[in-house]
Amino acid sequence: MASTENREELFGQLKQRARSAIMEIQPQMAYLNVIRDVLPRDGFFCEEISQMGFTARFGFPVYAPRQYVTCGYQDNLGFGFNTALGVKVANPDKAVVSINGDGGFLFGVQELATAVQHRINVVAIVFNNSGFGNVRRDQTERYGGRLIGADLQNPDFVRLAESFGAVGMKAGSPEELRVALEKALAADAPVVIEVRSVRGGETSPWKYLHPTPPT
Repeated sequence: MASTENREELFGQLKQRARSAIMEIQPQMAYLNVIRDVLPRDGFFCEEISQMGFTARFGFPVYAPRQYVTCGYQDNLGFGFNTALGVKVANPDKAVVSINGDGGFLFGVQELATAVQHRINVVAIVFNNSGFGNVRRDQTERYGGRLIGADLQNPDFVRLAESFGAVGMKAGSPEELRVALEKALAADAPVVIEVRSVRGGETSPWKYLHPTPPT
């Protein structure tokens, strides 16, 4: 039987191999790494059904119970931002970051009014790929590219946030997100950060969520 020391070394090697493998899921992992770097260790991360949310399930480290808030495999769009408001009310002295796809965020965007009215200072990051990314990928790969209800006509999320009285920011790269998120967490206000991406440009995370059994 391997010693405890040998097992620790083995597990460390396996962890590094897994981390190296999932870094191919881009640009999601690059953005998630930035969020992990900036979010305080005791902060809360609320995911939403999206390309970022799916990737976060295996690619976002957490350090304590209940700091990663998820709807699990219920996969209900609109969960993320609305739930993050409750998380912040319950933990007013902790940082709370909500990650959202554009489609899911628009299910509950009206709650920006609640956030502003009651000063619930959640930072909502909206990854705007102008579509329901997972639906679009399935239709492209499995149904011959016959797209139905997959592409979205979105608002300017920065101006939309500002119209509610929240702070709006933009980021076009992981490093721009780093700068914006640092400012957002320091702001005494609800903040929306819009991150634009290419429609259909994300690497699929699904091989790490539903891996093919070995043959």
